[in-house]
Amino acid sequence: MPNLLKRIISSILLGSIVIFLIFKGDVYFNILLTVCFLCGSYEIIKLKRLFSKIIIFLIFLIFIFSSYNLRNLNNGLEYLYLVITITWLSDIGGYIFGKYIGGKKINVISPNKTYTGFLGSLILSQFSFIVLKIFNLKLFENFYYNSILFLASSIMVIIGDLIFSYFKRLEKLKDYSNLIPGHGGIFDRIDGLIFIMIFFNIFLQL
Repeated sequence: MPNLLKRIISSILLGSIVIFLIFKGDVYFNILLTVCFLCGSYEIIKLKRLFSKIIIFLIFLIFIFSSYNLRNLNNGLEYLYLVITITWLSDIGGYIFGKYIGGKKINVISPNKTYTGFLGSLILSQFSFIVLKIFNLKLFENFYYNSILFLASSIMVIIGDLIFSYFKRLEKLKDYSNLIPGHGGIFDRIDGLIFIMIFFNIFLQL
């Protein structure tokens, strides 16, 4: 089966399951976090460098706690959908701009990332306003403050992507594992989500 087809099928299946478990909340969401933790721990154990294991594990623990805490806030479901939407739009913007426009690569951290892709992530993340409208979420009354928040959130997505790409280069890995057909491992799939989840959890506590 072609890799692209595997990616599409696994994205639809896993995406549907994840969205359902997030929507149900309570024990269903806890099951999702438990499976996520076990899969992530498996990938961390496989790493060769102790430094990589410690740093990624600590970041991962904070992510799990942030996800749990965010879901249990008032409007937690809507906030999670917003975070996921920003992450998806940032990833899509980075992919489209980087692949079809190209530009100078960010070789210092990842040879596959471009500054144009970085710009695409920031631009497309602004369309997350639609989630605010759908769920009538109130972050800031001021449009420009919301826009700045989305830019900062998109930067968190990019930082997560770059950091986990850096650790893959450090470990000389193509993927963290082959748990997800066509995608690689769980950290290959949620790298951008990790830092924005932590960021949003801190932001909503302020």
